[in-house]
Amino acid sequence: MGTTIHEDAAQDELADMLADPRQEAELHRMVDRLRAGACPEWLVAMIGQTREQAAYWPAHQVAAFTSVLTRLSVGKIARRRVLVGSTPGRDADRRGNAERLGRLSAPFVAHLDMDQNGADSDGRLEWTEPVATFRSTAVPFLNAHVFHGTILTPFLLRPAAVPLEVGYTLPSRTFAHLIMDGSVARWAYSDQSIHLLVDLERVGSFMGVHPLPADVQEVRVL
Repeated sequence: MGTTIHEDAAQDELADMLADPRQEAELHRMVDRLRAGACPEWLVAMIGQTREQAAYWPAHQVAAFTSVLTRLSVGKIARRRVLVGSTPGRDADRRGNAERLGRLSAPFVAHLDMDQNGADSDGRLEWTEPVATFRSTAVPFLNAHVFHGTILTPFLLRPAAVPLEVGYTLPSRTFAHLIMDGSVARWAYSDQSIHLLVDLERVGSFMGVHPLPADVQEVRVL
C-alpha cells in the first residue's frame, strides 16, 4: 500500500480500475496520453503537479488523476476558476504567497497556513456569498470530447470554505480531498488562478443553493 492515507486511497482506486476491463482500458489510454504530453499542462497541474513529469507518475497516481478527470468530464465535479493574478512563489515563501492571495476579489478570501506542520492542506479558500461553479453536461461541441470542450451549466454554491493546496501536490491528494472533504481548491505553480473543485455527489446537496441535477446521485463522504 502507499505511505499516506491519500496514496492508499489511490491504490484502492487503481485496484478497482484494474478489476473493470473498461476502466482498465481507460487507464492505459491515460498513461499513453500523459507520456505523449497530450493533456493540457494547466489541466494536469490542476489535479496534480510534481517535480517529476506526469509521464513518470506511478500507476496509482495515474489512477487518481484519471478518476478526477473522468468525474469532471461527466459533470460529477463542478469547477470554478478564481483569478489570483500571479503564480505562487516557492512553498517556503509563505508570507509572499499570503500577500498574493490577499489580492483575491470578493467574495473570495484565502487563509494560508503559515506553518503547515503536517496539516492536511496549505490553508482554506472561503467565499462569503453564493458563487457559481460550472459542470460539464457531457454534451460536446466542435467535436470535442473532453470536459473543457463540452457545454457547461452553472451550479450555485452557498458560502463555504474548502481545503487549499498550493504548488506541488500529488494527484492522490486531490483525489482524497474530493472523496473525503468533497472539495478542494488548487493553485498550481504554473497557474495565475485557483481552481475550485466541488464533488457534487458528496457535498452538492448541502453546499448547493438548488437541488442536485437529475443525473447526480448523492453519496456519503468517507
